[in-house]
Amino acid sequence: MNYLDKNIEEELFTSVESLGYELMDLEFNPQKNGLKITVFIDHDNGIDIDDCVNATKKISPIFENDESEKNYIIEVSSPGLDRKLINKEHFDRFIGKSIKIKLKTKLKDRKNFKGQLLNRIKDTITIQDHDNREIKIDLKLIDVCRIVPVFK
Repeated sequence: MNYLDKNIEEELFTSVESLGYELMDLEFNPQKNGLKITVFIDHDNGIDIDDCVNATKKISPIFENDESEKNYIIEVSSPGLDRKLINKEHFDRFIGKSIKIKLKTKLKDRKNFKGQLLNRIKDTITIQDHDNREIKIDLKLIDVCRIVPVFK
């Protein structure tokens, strides 16, 4: 379901990028009093509360000028330690990290995988599971992929 007009999405991307952040993801959650939109931003140096405030100030006018009569609740957040990996660049950036994957359809009789991200070649990633098996997964099969935070 498309919750936002394509022009608004493009404006969001441009506004966030103009502040030096990457727009990682948009999450939509219909509420009784409107549509809650969580805007996930990132930066090489990480994201703190001031970054979220700056991004909120920059993107709020986009929704205030929307003529669709919708009520928006905007939340800006970092992607968190268990961030989603969505595009090829995300997978490239987090090679060597532990990830968990939920697939849209079964692969080798399983939908869930967990292991270390070894590489990405074109549209396929390779992970090494806890039994040291290498598993190749086509990006198109992935429903959700997240980093597994390691606490020491």
